[in-house]
Amino acid sequence: SSGINAEYGYNKDDIFKSRCKPLRAVMNLTTEIDRTEFNSTGELLAISSKELKHSLRLINLHSLQCMPNWPTANTPLAHVSAVNFSPSSGYLGIGTTKGKALLYRLTHYPSY
Repeated sequence: SSGINAEYGYNKDDIFKSRCKPLRAVMNLTTEIDRTEFNSTGELLAISSKELKHSLRLINLHSLQCMPNWPTANTPLAHVSAVNFSPSSGYLGIGTTKGKALLYRLTHYPSY
């Protein structure tokens, strides 16, 4: 399996067609994606794989681009086992297979 994540748009005229084409395919992870989580506004998608260390990406769904500046090489993600956004998307919580809970502030969102 692969770490390809394809985003699809919705067009009511295409709903009954047998083949839909993705708007964009994100190929930043090389292993199977086993976690996906949308933030409350639907602007961000977190994808992760617990197979390799540091395998977490945030995708901006307006631009369909991965966040280029995070995570960095110094972000202590290890193997990601859980990921979730706070109710107003001000925080991103990440659980690791080493039993650590990491909390990151997303300053784009003013509330928790």
